Amino acid sequence: MALDPSDPRPAYQQIADDLRRFVASDAVQVGDKLPSLAELQTKYGRAVMTLQKALDVLRTEGLVMSRQGEGTIVVKKPEAHTEEPEVGSPHELREILGKISGALDDLSRRVSAVEAEVFGSTSDDPQSESDAR
Repeated sequence: MALDPSDPRPAYQQIADDLRRFVASDAVQVGDKLPSLAELQTKYGRAVMTLQKALDVLRTEGLVMSRQGEGTIVVKKPEAHTEEPEVGSPHELREILGKISGALDDLSRRVSAVEAEVFGSTSDDPQSESDAR
């Protein structure tokens, strides 16, 4: 897996996510060894410290354990709901945010229209605020 340069997350987090997906897949079972640091270094092209930090994330989650001379062993599969959703590119996220913002603006206008119809004025009406005091 090539790391996504447009992803704002650090490399170790991207690697941890990829390894988590690997552990969750049918390609590996509880008790299996993960690839060695040398193999991971070849795959990801990152420093050993970065790879160790990614493995630390999985150890903290209780998915793997490492033993000197034995390597890193899968001890548990991740639960389906703990897997993080795929994050889109910044461009895709901006598009989604724009759509959400537009929908919220539309809902705000519609709620204001309903309030005006039901209550005769909205809280945005400065006259109604001064009358309420």
